[in-house]
Amino acid sequence: MADECVTESACKFLEERGHEVIRARSVVPEGTEDPIVAKVAEDLTAILLTDDADFKTIIARRQDGQRRRFKKLSRVHLACKHSQAVNRLAAAITLIEFEYGVAQDRADKRMIIEIKPTLIRTLR
Repeated sequence: MADECVTESACKFLEERGHEVIRARSVVPEGTEDPIVAKVAEDLTAILLTDDADFKTIIARRQDGQRRRFKKLSRVHLACKHSQAVNRLAAAITLIEFEYGVAQDRADKRMIIEIKPTLIRTLR
């Protein structure tokens, strides 16, 4: 599920790659608070694609406090400029697809991936 801040070009890149992309604006009103967006993505069993750094505190690998609410939600964080999003996503897509496959074999199926201008990191 692509958060409202994700560029349309990033969504189209994923669709061209064969992935289903649900735009947040099609399931929640624009400006919906992040915890609600996270809950909807979790209910849809979707991976949340966002460039909003606030989700890092809402959806974290280590669970504590309120973060336990989203213990089944995966997140891909595009922590780069919008103009770089598609190129960085293209650089990371095989890793994302690999990590998704690995996660399906674990009890904890979440995957958390951060994509920065010069770094791609997976948190297991």
